[in-house]
Amino acid sequence: MPKVIRLSESLVMQAREVGEITGRSSSQQIEHWVRLGKFAEDHSDLTGQMLQDILNAQSPKTNSH
Repeated sequence: MPKVIRLSESLVMQAREVGEITGRSSSQQIEHWVRLGKFAEDHSDLTGQMLQDILNAQSPKTNSH
């Protein structure tokens, strides 16, 4: 069930900008960043690029905004 949370305007703007490049909505981009951060904490032995590659392989690519 979706929940409403407060985020800084700066973070939302950054997510919107990056999302336009990556083909994600701002919500999808923030969720991606959260998954990446959680996965990084859980797997601190992997490099940033390895973490991103793993997450990208696990997530279906969407182009909806």
